[in-house]
Amino acid sequence: MRIIGAVLLALAAFAMVAGDLMARELAGGDRLPTSQRFILSFDMFAPADLSCEASGPGVVTYASRDLAGKPVLRVTGNAAGAEILCSRPDGTVWRAIANRTAEYTPSSPTRATVTFARGMPAMTTVLRIDGKRDAYDFKSFVRVD
Repeated sequence: MRIIGAVLLALAAFAMVAGDLMARELAGGDRLPTSQRFILSFDMFAPADLSCEASGPGVVTYASRDLAGKPVLRVTGNAAGAEILCSRPDGTVWRAIANRTAEYTPSSPTRATVTFARGMPAMTTVLRIDGKRDAYDFKSFVRVD
């Protein structure tokens, strides 16, 4: 019984390594990162009608809302290469640039909270890196319309 368990464990480990190698090959010659995770959320002053999306090579996104109705954007894959755009129904558009300089660790996602201020052309993003360190990225959430 122990031998069967050991063989199954070895096969599972082999399958995980082979899957990772295949995913890297499918990513192309650029070798885009596949394990970066970035979560963008907003403070309580952000408008509830704000919606966000991210795009870029190797970027996978999932948009949702928190309990207060504020947007939460989860970016995985090549998060450092993502362009994050947030817009309101009135046509106002902002671009988040904080994720380009963030550090990414495999142990936990890099979290960012935008301190929203109505009428301002740029706002501060507070980055929480590895769940321990805060970094303030001033004027990183910029109005582009």
